Amino acid sequence: MSRGADLLARFVAEAAPPRAALARAASAVRDTVGVTLAGAVEPAARAVQAMAMEEGRGRSVVLGAAGRTGASWAAMANGVAAHALDFDDMCFVSLAHPSCALFPAALAAAELAHASGRALLEGYVVGFELECRLGKVMNPRHYHERGWHCTSTIGTVGAAAAAARVLSLSPGACGHAIGIAASSACGLKENLGSMVKPLHAGMAARNGVVAARLAQRGYVASERALDGPQGFLAAMDAEQRDLDAAVTGLGGSAASDDGAGPAPRTPEYWEILATGITVKLYPSCAATHPALDALLDLRARERVAPDEVEAIDVEVDSMTPRLLIYDRPSTGLEGKFSMPYCAAAAIVDGHVGIATFERARLEAPAIRTLLPTVTMRVNAAFDATAPLSHARVTLRLRGGRVLTQAADGARGYPSRPASDAELRAKFVSCACRSVAAADADRAWEALARLEDVDDVSALAERLAPALETSVS
Repeated sequence: MSRGADLLARFVAEAAPPRAALARAASAVRDTVGVTLAGAVEPAARAVQAMAMEEGRGRSVVLGAAGRTGASWAAMANGVAAHALDFDDMCFVSLAHPSCALFPAALAAAELAHASGRALLEGYVVGFELECRLGKVMNPRHYHERGWHCTSTIGTVGAAAAAARVLSLSPGACGHAIGIAASSACGLKENLGSMVKPLHAGMAARNGVVAARLAQRGYVASERALDGPQGFLAAMDAEQRDLDAAVTGLGGSAASDDGAGPAPRTPEYWEILATGITVKLYPSCAATHPALDALLDLRARERVAPDEVEAIDVEVDSMTPRLLIYDRPSTGLEGKFSMPYCAAAAIVDGHVGIATFERARLEAPAIRTLLPTVTMRVNAAFDATAPLSHARVTLRLRGGRVLTQAADGARGYPSRPASDAELRAKFVSCACRSVAAADADRAWEALARLEDVDDVSALAERLAPALETSVS
């Protein structure tokens, strides 16, 4: 095994995340439960739930669905639901949606092992850190140029790490879990805007759980599965082909350079604290969010009426057009990846929410009239900063008035974090798509105490009656 792969495996098994990192993870888990309940009623989620109940056997909880199933099926169903609305969080280092795979995998493993809430959160943190480290090595080439969807590719490896940690695997077994996961990672950006995009999250969660459970049973992978000549980094066309950059400053315990065995290491930083998790306040592709913030602020501040608008010009970085690939969306899922649609809806409605992407709004005459006036073009200057973080919008109004606003990030980004009130409002509104408001409040309060829970499976059982609805 290479030094880099060994360090990663030991990190997964032995790292000691600081309390602040666990708190970030706990907040991410709570947000993810909310968006999972919101997504659980979507057709993509319902189809997977039905298969999970038919083919799986076990006691693992599927949020928003009646009955129980096997651990890997539960992870898949919860992952699909978490990502079904594109309302789940994201990370600008890994360029993945982390929680939609990490949480379902960690939850399924915790139920199997009767692990504590703290163990689940530690699993989340090490999986998140591993995803970020791989993202630094692999991107932008892997995601930006080659069409791989990091939520599924890098996310599968992260989910395996999370599950392996929750199952208390040894460093060697963690390394094998990572190696097994590397051979089951896939996901194509060409499927953005279709049901397959949330399936990517579900597959990542499921494959991560399978990899960890196989490693627990003694399954052995190549020691160079990540960084060998024909390994994960090479096959996935990573920007870099070794793991040196990935392990620099990695926290926890790792093998000493002299081969004498594990030795404590002091982390230079934890990515979950240094760069953070981006919470979404709009259920659309993150590439739309800076522009949406700017448009909604302009509309409110200048009291812009939709029928005043002659044209909407949106300047973006060069990555954005590779994600927002639908000029004239025909479905709500496509609308989430359409700057013209999102911009037009923001100006017409004054807000962007789950209902924005339902059929009735997609066909609304006012939106359809404004949609052709929206143009999106690349401003190369934005490429000097973090991807998907800058935009400039210009509204040209009848009578010659021109309004312009720039956006540096969006509400919910780590530099502009959502308030507790915003997070709770989002959770309740999402959860109420599956449960009663009182049950949503009860779930919010219960999840606030996750770190103190002795047995996650017991918490899941207590929550399950409130979080169930019939599979249609």
